[in-house]
Amino acid sequence: MGCESGALDTIVILDFGGQYTHLIARRVRALGVYSKIVEPEEFDPEQESALKGVILSGGPRSATGGGEIKLSFDLSALGVPLLGLCYGHQLIAELMGGRVESGLLREYGLTRVTAAEGGYLSEGQPTQQDVWMSHGDHVTRLPPGFTVTHSSPAAPVAGFENSARTIFGLQFHPEVTHTTHGMAMLERFVRRCAPPTWQTSNIVEHLVEEVRRQAGDRPLFLLVSGGVDSLVSLVLCIRAVGKERLTSLHVDTGFMRHGESAEVMDHLARMGFERLHVVEAQARFLRALEGVIDPEEKRKIIGRLFIEEVDRAIGELALPDDWALVQGTIYPDAIESGGSKHASTIKTHHNRVREIERLIKDGRVVEPICELYKDEVREVGLELGLPPELVGRHPFPGPGLAIRILCSDGRPPADYAASEPEALDLLQPFGLRGRLLPLLSVGVQGDRRTYQHPVVVWSEGGRLSWETLREATPLLVNRLEKVNRVVLSLTPLEERAYRLQATTLTGEAVALLQQVDRLVRQETKAYDEIWQAPVVSLPLLDEAGDRVFLARPICSRDAMTASPFPMEFDAIRNLEERAREIPGVGALWYDITDKPPATIEWE
Repeated sequence: MGCESGALDTIVILDFGGQYTHLIARRVRALGVYSKIVEPEEFDPEQESALKGVILSGGPRSATGGGEIKLSFDLSALGVPLLGLCYGHQLIAELMGGRVESGLLREYGLTRVTAAEGGYLSEGQPTQQDVWMSHGDHVTRLPPGFTVTHSSPAAPVAGFENSARTIFGLQFHPEVTHTTHGMAMLERFVRRCAPPTWQTSNIVEHLVEEVRRQAGDRPLFLLVSGGVDSLVSLVLCIRAVGKERLTSLHVDTGFMRHGESAEVMDHLARMGFERLHVVEAQARFLRALEGVIDPEEKRKIIGRLFIEEVDRAIGELALPDDWALVQGTIYPDAIESGGSKHASTIKTHHNRVREIERLIKDGRVVEPICELYKDEVREVGLELGLPPELVGRHPFPGPGLAIRILCSDGRPPADYAASEPEALDLLQPFGLRGRLLPLLSVGVQGDRRTYQHPVVVWSEGGRLSWETLREATPLLVNRLEKVNRVVLSLTPLEERAYRLQATTLTGEAVALLQQVDRLVRQETKAYDEIWQAPVVSLPLLDEAGDRVFLARPICSRDAMTASPFPMEFDAIRNLEERAREIPGVGALWYDITDKPPATIEWE
């Protein structure tokens, strides 16, 4: 949170660009020890008088063949407990005399590991454990003096330790909630470092003070999307500088959910906020995106148009020249956009396009919640007095439905082959059939961005179970290099033919997606476990010219990891039947992939 450690006992997290680096820091602080994130090249152990431990994060690099990040200090001579996670685990092995190799077997998502007897971090835990994996490389030879603590089918050395030297490595991610005993492992490590001595101060007051510090005497200008992030940022700014210094703009791009812009206006009016201006810009955004196929280009165009609307509104409102832009950026937005030195760009968020980066460099941007995750933002929102129905709304991407409409020039990707014998062989033991789709979706595998094919699967004999799907899905992703996502069709594809169609972003396409999205949100709101239920429009049409849609109800807390919600198959079937009553809808499939390897959004 930008706090200084002073003389507090400190655990330093070296950031190698992993997707979960800030999550590690949060977990350590929750255990009562101050933590801070440092770039590896900037870490000087001699300058850390209160250093009690070091954690090496994951990252998109490879530790094989000399590709490891060079360090200016000796890991083995730190003299404090050391823990490596994923890439950090591999780096410890490579630098201390072990060996790391790339293999054909990869592991992404939920994986079962076996804990060896006597391992320090897993003491008192079950032998068989579910953990969260995201790797292709793996340790093949231990450093001298180390022992194996965990193993998996694809990684015989999924964990190691030298307990006498308090050095530990885990190929998996204990910091994510999907690793069932992960917090217990982290707590074992943290307690070897220091007793609990640090408690967070009132987070709301800290955030308010941060806004005051960043804003100075400048007027603030805030883009309100209607989501919880921008609303929490708005209320924090009101507390920090008052309503009279804050002006807000809601740009109705036409890509909002059904009726959402009107809801935003109503909520803000009931909050007593009057300095809100609305711009109707659907026609302009649609013109700018006409014919655009590439998803990254769509995101960048939307981000640029937002800034142009800001500039136009500021000119009309005659704001002083020294205004600062307030954004409701949260940490996943920044890290997925390549927000640290070694991070891979997973997708460019609209609040990290070139024009925004220029404003940030000039010190013209205030981001009150940029170090928070979605669950923390919601906690802050409740603390600020926002109504639960606002705080609990499903997350919604800044570019809106524009990035949930996949566009195509009608030509399959160059590596596409309609028949994948290897995929069929893998699915046969599960009574499933599958087909590679002639389109691409974004994913995150081994902390790297991937842009690969989804596979659609269906039951060959009519028998389905979530247990079978949970076993088959990671097998496809881990074994097939060109696959990062799996979706379920309850209708066998032999019974219906779908073809890739040249499609672009139009008002009609947006209106159709709004209808399907509204239906899915209505039908899933009764499930408290569902954190978000994106709906995606695919450029696939059936014989009648009706479009294929896809629902992705997920369970998550912080957006960095997610699992598909295991809805009853009869409920999925009923949802598809209702969706097909909407003119223009030909099918509704169901995304059954974890994050990682698939991101929450498709673009």
